Amino acid sequence: MINDFDNSELQIDVARVDADRLARAVERFKQQQSAGAFPGGQIAVRRYGELVINVAVGLGRGLKSDEPRAASPVLPQTPFPAYSCGKPLAATAIAMLEDRGKLDPNAPVADVFPEFSCNGKAQVTTLDVLTHRSGILLPHSLTMMERWGDRDAMTREVANAVPIYPRGTLAYAPWEYGWILSEVVRRVDGRDLASFFAEEIAMPLGLPALNFGFGDRDPISVAHSYWLGKEKLMIAGVNVARDFERIQNHKLYFDSLNPACTLITDADSLAMFYDFVLKDGITASGKRLISERALRQYTNRSVFGYDRSLRTFLALGRGFSVGTLPPSMFGWWNTKHCFGHAGSFSCAAGADYETGVSFAILTNGNRSIPDFTRRFVPLIHMIRKACRA
Repeated sequence: MINDFDNSELQIDVARVDADRLARAVERFKQQQSAGAFPGGQIAVRRYGELVINVAVGLGRGLKSDEPRAASPVLPQTPFPAYSCGKPLAATAIAMLEDRGKLDPNAPVADVFPEFSCNGKAQVTTLDVLTHRSGILLPHSLTMMERWGDRDAMTREVANAVPIYPRGTLAYAPWEYGWILSEVVRRVDGRDLASFFAEEIAMPLGLPALNFGFGDRDPISVAHSYWLGKEKLMIAGVNVARDFERIQNHKLYFDSLNPACTLITDADSLAMFYDFVLKDGITASGKRLISERALRQYTNRSVFGYDRSLRTFLALGRGFSVGTLPPSMFGWWNTKHCFGHAGSFSCAAGADYETGVSFAILTNGNRSIPDFTRRFVPLIHMIRKACRA
């Protein structure tokens, strides 16, 4: 296993992988950090359930002199905001309800959430939300963060929303995805989506560090997320660069438990979740949490096209990004067996059915989609290639 942090000695002792290639991937990750691509980060890789990389480098906090805490190094257990890496976790909760016969994703959201039907949304389905084709965006929502923790207020906000695009238009919904799905779960199950995930998935998997929001953590223990890019970057009608650090490190942001954007975890816990998905819904102890058929529907491609929000082409399953034959976030070619998701411009996690590898790369430096591509695609490509041995 490669287990490297805080100047500790590099160790490699794993069969069925190309150790030299894995070591080069680790070296590239460390070079990115030393060159200023991100202050600190973690990379964890598992193959067939076995941990083969668990690396932590750099600073979790303390990059800037005006921060309330002195510089602190990243350790393998340091929790990181993983943001939209939580979207597939939320989708897995929906898949579980579908598998239990409690929810039909092809039915209108309004069937379980009647208030949602107004303003032209009566035919929008849960599947539309999962595949970012609902047309619903709330670009003003970042200006009302003080209301995020008020469930009734956000339910009204979503219910009264007027779609920006016609139903069926591919337009990535960064925050809206979570508000809608969480309310769907609450109407069907009685629990909010974050609680459902914790009790039905994270706990059976033995992953207490994998949760939405701070949980029992001291917020100061969580890695600080930094904006290192230009002053303007438009995503889904929002300049996400404006007040990025204030908003996306704020306690109110994470206390909202919006499953689209509030995931906090360490890299190995997230890689272990993807190992569970690779095993088609069976835990390490052999307990099945969801059927293979139901889970595979979510990790296989449902949609491909040009996304109006991100202004790029996307291949999507149900809540998961999926690979393609040409280049994707998972590598330079033939990634069609891969699935996962990015988080902000700083994190990526996923798995590959073909090689049996699951991975998570968490950092705290954010710039842009092109910067994300330059950093993550080569790393993930190297990891997958090393696991073809």
